[in-house]
Amino acid sequence: MRLRTIAAAGFLLFAIATIADEPKKEAPEVTQMLKEIAGKENKPAGEVFQNVQLMKDVPAARFLRIMDQGYARALGVDCEHCHSPEMWEADDKRPKRAAREMQLMHRMVNQELQKMQHIQTPPTANRAISCIACHRGAAIPAP
Repeated sequence: MRLRTIAAAGFLLFAIATIADEPKKEAPEVTQMLKEIAGKENKPAGEVFQNVQLMKDVPAARFLRIMDQGYARALGVDCEHCHSPEMWEADDKRPKRAAREMQLMHRMVNQELQKMQHIQTPPTANRAISCIACHRGAAIPAP
C-alpha cells in the first residue's frame, strides 16, 4: 500500500508538471514550513506533522510538495483553501475533509484500474488517475 501511495503521488506530480507551461513557484507557506522542518525532511509526514491521516509514511518534504504542487495546483487554490494557517492540523474546513474523501475515491479507482491491465487501449505503463483528471485547475470540476 505504501508503494502504491508513493507511486500515485509521483504520478500526480508528473501529470501536473506536464500540463503546466512554466514551473509554478513554491507557495510561501511551503517554503516557510520546509525551513521549519529542516533536518526532518525525510522523516514520515505522520511523525513531523499533526493530523496526517492518509499519507503518514510519505517523507515530510515530499508531503508538503504533494500538497503544494499536487493538490493546490490541480484545484487552482492556495493552502488557505483547505487549511487555517493558525492551525494547519485543524479539520474545520470542508475542503480539507473533501480532499481526504476524494483521495480515498481516487485510490479505489486506481485499484480497479490495476485489475484491468488487460484493457490497455492504448497501452500504458501506469494507468492511474489523480485530482487533475477531473478538476483540471478548478476547485469545483466542470460537469
